[in-house]
Amino acid sequence: RLLPWLWADGDLNLSRGRLRDEPDEADRIPLAPTRTATGGLTVRRPDGYEGGLRFRHVGDRPAVADGSLTAQGHTLVDLTAARRWELFRVEVTAENLFDAEWKEAQFATESLLADEIEAAMGGDIPPPEIHFTPGNPFNVRLGISYSF
Repeated sequence: RLLPWLWADGDLNLSRGRLRDEPDEADRIPLAPTRTATGGLTVRRPDGYEGGLRFRHVGDRPAVADGSLTAQGHTLVDLTAARRWELFRVEVTAENLFDAEWKEAQFATESLLADEIEAAMGGDIPPPEIHFTPGNPFNVRLGISYSF
């Protein structure tokens, strides 16, 4: 609590997970985060106004055990403003405030295009590549709630 109406928080996690009984060059845990962080500032005023600026971060991480393929990390920032009136609350949230391009779900997958199938049958199999679900772009969300 920085002031009676202002709070700050943060959380940093660092990890160096490894697979047991594997050689050093192939002991990474695929897609296991090595660095994550969250934090922000929150405003809560007695007159019913609230707001917050928050971030979340996931660092780059190995997509395969030998570390030859990397799943890209991202940092996102959200901004929220709200107003309370007794039992009602109205909230507006701007998500991904800086419109970062990010990959939400990422997987190392071997895949072939139609014209690559014949080559693969001859033993020329392409290496795995990242397949992903794109993360949401900048958007604004409006919420109204009633508490009883």
